[in-house]
Amino acid sequence: MMDISGDLSGIRASQIQELKNLSEIKTERSELIHPEILKELVRLTQLWNREIAVYLARNGNLLASAVGRHATVTLPPVKGRSLGKHLRCIHTHPNGNHKLSSLDYSALESLGLESMASIGVSQGSLTGIEIAFRTEEQSPYIVNLTPHNWTEFDYYAGLSGLSKSKGKTKNESRQTGKERAFLIALEDSESETNEDLLELRELARTAGVDVVGQLVQLRRYGQTRSYFGSGKLEELIHRLQETDANVLICDDELSPTQLRTLEAETGLKVLDRTGLILDIFAQRAQSREGKLQVELAQLKHLLPHLTGQGLALSRLGAGVGSRGPGETKLELDRRRMRDRINQLEKELKLVLQQRDVLRRQRTRSGLPLIALVGYTNAGKTTFMTKAMEQAGSRSDLPVGENKLFATLDPIVRSIRIDSSLEILLSDTVGFIRKLPTQLLRAFMATLEEVKQADVLIHIVDASHPQAVHHAETVHEVLSQLESADKPMITLLNKIDQVGEEDLSQLTSYLPYPVKISLKRGDSLKPVWKVLSSLLN
Repeated sequence: MMDISGDLSGIRASQIQELKNLSEIKTERSELIHPEILKELVRLTQLWNREIAVYLARNGNLLASAVGRHATVTLPPVKGRSLGKHLRCIHTHPNGNHKLSSLDYSALESLGLESMASIGVSQGSLTGIEIAFRTEEQSPYIVNLTPHNWTEFDYYAGLSGLSKSKGKTKNESRQTGKERAFLIALEDSESETNEDLLELRELARTAGVDVVGQLVQLRRYGQTRSYFGSGKLEELIHRLQETDANVLICDDELSPTQLRTLEAETGLKVLDRTGLILDIFAQRAQSREGKLQVELAQLKHLLPHLTGQGLALSRLGAGVGSRGPGETKLELDRRRMRDRINQLEKELKLVLQQRDVLRRQRTRSGLPLIALVGYTNAGKTTFMTKAMEQAGSRSDLPVGENKLFATLDPIVRSIRIDSSLEILLSDTVGFIRKLPTQLLRAFMATLEEVKQADVLIHIVDASHPQAVHHAETVHEVLSQLESADKPMITLLNKIDQVGEEDLSQLTSYLPYPVKISLKRGDSLKPVWKVLSSLLN
């Protein structure tokens, strides 16, 4: 009699026995699974509305089974046997989608199974079967079967033909390489959806991830435990299987409970907006100071999520079967993380002191400090490069990329505008909507340049549909830095891509507006003229 594990709550003992009795039926060598076993799996799946998964040995015997909620069923180790090349996993999808999910592909590789098969079940009927055979190639060998022809498929012949197929599929091979992200968000109104998710999509692109789908729910229907409501969560799981996503990215900062719930329900790695931004920062930090700041922000973000960071760590909390060494290990991890945070804060305090020494030296030089601020990817680094070139200085700055947060480490350069005016120009990290508080605090050493500046030059991408909202975000961050009252010039960049009516609205809204196109190579003299008047 085979073992059954998983979520059996609310299921009658007699029905569980019916599942156990299937182990008495032996599958023939040529069959994927005995038709009678499949018929019962479909019936019980519909009855319980839960996934049912079974191990099947090559000799045709059922070895173990597990029951769970959609996309989260986990098969137990098979007693007396090692998982490997002679075992296949066959499981049902109660939502009717017979396509294998990214979690299924991952299990195929991690458990070293011979094959993984998914069975779609809808209204008590079979909707289709998809089988993935593990190969020596990167991509598995995929076979799709319909409810009408699945009994004609010769499993053993398909297994024998793998060496000739060289990993090719009857359909297209599953793509490998970049991670495939599915985006989710809660929005206050449907009108916000497109622009907000466009930014999240751009953040994902900057992080090197391909976006394969997105799903939005109105915020009033969201849940504190699971982020999405139950109905939308079911839709999300269905969409994830359709798109073959392997990472879920949320547009908000998730609570530890929300992160754990989404991981458990989808079986995927889950990132919130903060985690995604920190990942980008980690890729782009070059200086030691920048790396310290990124690591500090990452640790402060991860610390409250430690009990839910990954499916393995989530098992190390209190409760039966998880006390003792597991709990001690978790507390040890927390203590080490806190010690590292304290160490980083001390090192960054020294950085602040060193910057303060350099700042006092600059103050003694009598040169005014001008800080560039603006929404990420607005053109700050391009402005600084043009300023150096038009002043006759050779720019040593990296060529600007059309990606968010192209500049992370602070840059200060001395620029002579004319015979009567020389300035120190500072480029800073770009601001962004929903900028995490811990990120703002961690980058305080960099943002001190903003706090100490005599004048701010606020660069706005005038061509962006959300230019006004971006400007408001910058002002909100400046308020948090206690710098919103500083003298400020607004540089409306990319005016060659904007109509006069839109430009007029921006100029009436923002202080000291200067219209310019840096890409077109417009002169910066209008900017320096306004700057001179503010400094005098």
